[in-house]
Amino acid sequence: MDIEVYREFMVLATHKSYVSASRDLNMSQPSLSRHMTALQHELGCRLFYETRPLSLTAAGEVVLRFAGKIVGDQANMQAELRKLSSVSANRITIVDMLHTNTLYLGVSEAVTQAKQTFPGLRVDYLNMNDSGLSARQMVEAGKVDLSFEAVISEGLSTELDVPDTLQAIWIPEFHGELVLGVGKDSPLASRTDLRLEDLAQSRFIMQANRLNERFKEDFIKLCSDVGFYPNISLDPSDNPLEFYATNPADGIHLISKVDKKYKPLIASLLKQNVAIVPLADKKRYVDAYALMRKDPERPELDFVATCLAQHAETLRASLIEK
Repeated sequence: MDIEVYREFMVLATHKSYVSASRDLNMSQPSLSRHMTALQHELGCRLFYETRPLSLTAAGEVVLRFAGKIVGDQANMQAELRKLSSVSANRITIVDMLHTNTLYLGVSEAVTQAKQTFPGLRVDYLNMNDSGLSARQMVEAGKVDLSFEAVISEGLSTELDVPDTLQAIWIPEFHGELVLGVGKDSPLASRTDLRLEDLAQSRFIMQANRLNERFKEDFIKLCSDVGFYPNISLDPSDNPLEFYATNPADGIHLISKVDKKYKPLIASLLKQNVAIVPLADKKRYVDAYALMRKDPERPELDFVATCLAQHAETLRASLIEK
């Protein structure tokens, strides 16, 4: 039923006459009569007694109470829509990792500032585990505007080599030493002299997630450099919280030992089941980057990138080890 008919009903209930109501509405009396008949049929009740002047039935009084709200809500909705059409209606899509790790604090802050700067901006977090694409491929293919890529290195670097069409912004909160998470009952739990080559016969557990593809490739290279190809088991857990809360049994988790100021929920879950064991031979580091396309026609994306870069610069000195 057209909401306009409720406005016509309100006018008729006020005038109590088809003649004067149709004149006020600038429509013919037969048209108004047809609309009221259709409304009564739609609602399944009689709205007026055929008296002179017209009088409302009990059902008509109920409809009158709600008709004003129906008409008013439509007017308010249209007013809100007109406001949206006059401001930015852009949308930013981000791979949904924020619910799993409070380390991505800078992203949350950047999104908040972007929404304040660009009225009407919508930000959606998408689960892309089933995309079959790596983090970089997601952004390059336009599936998302912002994704995350974790890397392992033997040095301290805050830059990532990406194509000219992309930008990679370091996430300082995720920077940390690569350490091992082994089951508390494992013989490795008490070792203080573990070298990477000592783990040639060990099983490493990683989440089956395309976002970990670069991380996995980097770890394979590190192991190959010391003489073995790692045995990696992929866990199908969709939720990283569930993954890290599970005892690895005879397997090993690869973990980033971050600054003590940042204690995500994952760290608390890990400590229930694993012992954190550093590698004695050499320090390796884990870093994460926000990957975004360069698009001069998307000022909201450029704004978020600028916020993230400023955030990284602010925390750089306090987080990078000397």
